[in-house]
Amino acid sequence: MKIKIYLLLLLIAVQFPVISQDDDGLILGKNQKQPTAALYDLSNPTGVNIEVNIWGFVRFPGRYIVPIKTSFMDLMSYAGGPMESSNLKDIRIIRNPVNSSEKPKVIKLDYNDLFWEDKISNVSKTNPELQTGDVILILEERKYSFREDVAFFMPIFGALLSVVTLIITITNIK
Repeated sequence: MKIKIYLLLLLIAVQFPVISQDDDGLILGKNQKQPTAALYDLSNPTGVNIEVNIWGFVRFPGRYIVPIKTSFMDLMSYAGGPMESSNLKDIRIIRNPVNSSEKPKVIKLDYNDLFWEDKISNVSKTNPELQTGDVILILEERKYSFREDVAFFMPIFGALLSVVTLIITITNIK
């Protein structure tokens, strides 16, 4: 009898490490974590290169070593483009000044119409050349869809329908 109890406890103890290692991140496309720092070297081996950072909601954020004449849109392409939740109305490029006594300069860009709107604006977009040390921030903007509205209102509608059905059933019984 004691042997059966020990075997049962042993089987239970063996199951815990197996369950704790269940990781959806191993399934292709489900892993949102990046295990290491990202450094992408797209440099020109015979030319002058700069280091820039792109942070936020792009496919491949990180530090990029790129040729000196690289523009903002080139870097966005290297980074895999914006994610679905990117706020492209308020893109920020933080540029450190040459002189340390000055404040960093913030360049704001708006590319929302290129990616998310039906009509592209006739206003020309600035596509600044990047400088060494630039940090590009792509913030998150939650975009709501009709599906999310339906998902919010369906439980409410279902509860109201249940109450109405209950009231009609009670009044028909009397």
